Amino acid sequence: MLKLNSQELSMLFQKQAGPCLSLYQSTHRSHPENTQDPIRFKNLVKKLEQSLATTYPKAETEALLRPYHQLADNIDFWQHTLDGVAILSNADSFQVFHLQRPTPDFAVVADSWHVKPLLRQLQTQDRYQVLCLSRAAVALYEGNRDGLDALVFEQPFPNTIEVALDPDQILEFNHPNSYSLSRATSPHPAMGPVVTTRKDETETEIERFFRVVDKAVTEHVSQPSGLPLMLVCLPEHQGIFRKIARNPHLVEQGVSIDPGALTVQQLSQRAWDAMQPVAAKRVQDMVARFKKEHGTGLSSDNLDLILPALLQDRVDVLLVDADQRIAGRVNPTEQNITYLADFSAPDAEDVLDDVAEMAMRRGGQVMVVPSQYMPTGTGIAAIYRY
Repeated sequence: MLKLNSQELSMLFQKQAGPCLSLYQSTHRSHPENTQDPIRFKNLVKKLEQSLATTYPKAETEALLRPYHQLADNIDFWQHTLDGVAILSNADSFQVFHLQRPTPDFAVVADSWHVKPLLRQLQTQDRYQVLCLSRAAVALYEGNRDGLDALVFEQPFPNTIEVALDPDQILEFNHPNSYSLSRATSPHPAMGPVVTTRKDETETEIERFFRVVDKAVTEHVSQPSGLPLMLVCLPEHQGIFRKIARNPHLVEQGVSIDPGALTVQQLSQRAWDAMQPVAAKRVQDMVARFKKEHGTGLSSDNLDLILPALLQDRVDVLLVDADQRIAGRVNPTEQNITYLADFSAPDAEDVLDDVAEMAMRRGGQVMVVPSQYMPTGTGIAAIYRY
């Protein structure tokens, strides 16, 4: 299971050997709703099989679909899903992503992976991470305004003071394994019960522990994800950790409470109450920049003008309305857009998603924001480099 972040998405943009299979499906977190998820998955796999059978020999088709059939029969996988799943595969790769928001069901075979749904989920501006810290243990979460899910690490990871200060383990922390999302069904599953032989950790030991945690979280959580990080801990630990922290993604706001005193639901509410103004300000600052540049010709809300500017590498930031879709086809060679009445045509695409993907491929910053924050009614707003 791979973690959805900017680094991973940029790798998916690279040229891949076809055929490339893309499958997206909404899933359910609980019984009995999730009992239908494997059945719907098998129906989507049948669509992939039908598409492959028109072009590729039976042996190659079977090889490409084998990991899908294995996943369909993996009971543990379907009992621990989130709100959606995305699978991108070819002859060399089978990549599975848990999604924290539902996604429309579809399956397609093409010369490249269909990554626009991942892009929209990744760039939505309410995503953030939470670091729950005590004097002896740490837990991490990722989520959005709707809830949090635990980040689960393969060992080694300095998740307790005993492990973090063990001299035999310190070198291992330089290369901890990747992490994945897991449903947070009980309070702080990543923390677990803390058993320590120290009766009284000294302030020096706590500071050493916090330094190890800060380094590990910065290098292996915050830098790959690029998400803002909310700190939840006792008031006295807020001061100690912030004094030694070197994580540029750590936000000034925090929640000053013992995280062990909160259920996951309470933690989600308290953290989002603190994070919501941070997320809103980031968008508001970008909207203010757009409005400031609008009179100078360095910004635009006209899709027909934004497309050629994008192809000329002039777009620095692209704001995309999270709640709007525009049916059509982008024609890069002619540098124009063919607009359609609706999405009923077989070749109809969401133009906003297509343009956002082009911006990401060309190094632009994409922000998917709620309609109420958009400075335009066209579904898009671009800020130019020049």
